[in-house]
Amino acid sequence: MSPDAGSGVLAGFRRGSRPSLLVGGGIALLVLVLLSWLLLRGHETTSEAVRRITVEGNTLHIPEQAPQWRYVELATASEAPPLPPPPVPGRVSFDEKRTASLSAPLPGRVERVLVRIGDRVQEGDRLFNVRSAAWADLEREMASARANVEVKRRIAARTRELVEIRAAPEKDALAAEADLHEAELAARASAAKRSSLRIAPEGDNLFWVVAPRSGTIVDLDVVASQEVQPSGDHPLVRISELTEVLVLADVQESDAYDLRVGRPVTIHTRAGGVTRPGTIDRISEVVDPKRRTVELRIRAANDDRALRPNAFVDVELQSDPSQKRVRVPAEAVVTDGESSVVFVSRGQGKLERVTVRPGRQRSGEVELRAGLEPGLRYVSKGAILLLNQLTLEQ
Repeated sequence: MSPDAGSGVLAGFRRGSRPSLLVGGGIALLVLVLLSWLLLRGHETTSEAVRRITVEGNTLHIPEQAPQWRYVELATASEAPPLPPPPVPGRVSFDEKRTASLSAPLPGRVERVLVRIGDRVQEGDRLFNVRSAAWADLEREMASARANVEVKRRIAARTRELVEIRAAPEKDALAAEADLHEAELAARASAAKRSSLRIAPEGDNLFWVVAPRSGTIVDLDVVASQEVQPSGDHPLVRISELTEVLVLADVQESDAYDLRVGRPVTIHTRAGGVTRPGTIDRISEVVDPKRRTVELRIRAANDDRALRPNAFVDVELQSDPSQKRVRVPAEAVVTDGESSVVFVSRGQGKLERVTVRPGRQRSGEVELRAGLEPGLRYVSKGAILLLNQLTLEQ
């Protein structure tokens, strides 16, 4: 073979091998990519299996590497005093034990009224006067009773003298003394009736009604020219000592069970910025059938007269510090149908849905009256996400 022919064959071989090498390299690269993809997919499948959430009954099992842990926080349940009830509106009232109610002691017509609501009076001060024929009749009755006593006394004395000289039998003296005793009883009854009226007479048929005690006029229902009767349904004047007053407030039925007589409260006036301590004096044993509330009577000192009758106030109630309840953040308690639930940690990523009985909610906290024991770990944040996850998985 000639050198030229050999060179041509070699050149042809080189020209033919270049496409073959390119095809072989491409196949190798494709195999490498396919193997890498299979390995990566297997790794991802294994990772997803590790992070997958499982459900067993009311329990969620969240693996440690699961992304849900970024939105979930745990806390330890602890006890604290019960949350106080929310402030309730109240109304200042006068104390019946420190109040005197007056009506007209005798029928008649009012001529003058000397006082107004809010006036302070002293015992014995004149309030209003009444012109009354009944007063004139009572005066005549008293005068007649006194005169009758004098007559009966003289008769009894004369009869006793006759008995002593044997001019009359003993039974006549006994009868005369009995008549005298009866007349004295009638005179005393008439005088007692007169003294019970608490009036100051002025003339034959005019009298003044006077204050039976010192205090403030808190109610006035009498005007000049008004006809008055002793049997009126409503008192004409009320006088109350306001150095101590009552505050009447209504609380929800559910809040009343935690309150006790003698427990302190704080009273805030709506005008003037006055804050005053008070004490629960009485808790009604009856629930208002329409409003479902329970009435409280609160006693408060009022030496400066800052708490005025009929004024509206706000009453801040206090919880019993001797009681203890579990308190959790409000977002830890979620609603599941008609139930309230929290999620309790059972260890190793297991979170169990537990039904609880919530109490008061205030300032971002909820007290639990049943369902969660102190010392247990619970989900304090992210409970709603867990409930949704549990619902989806079920």
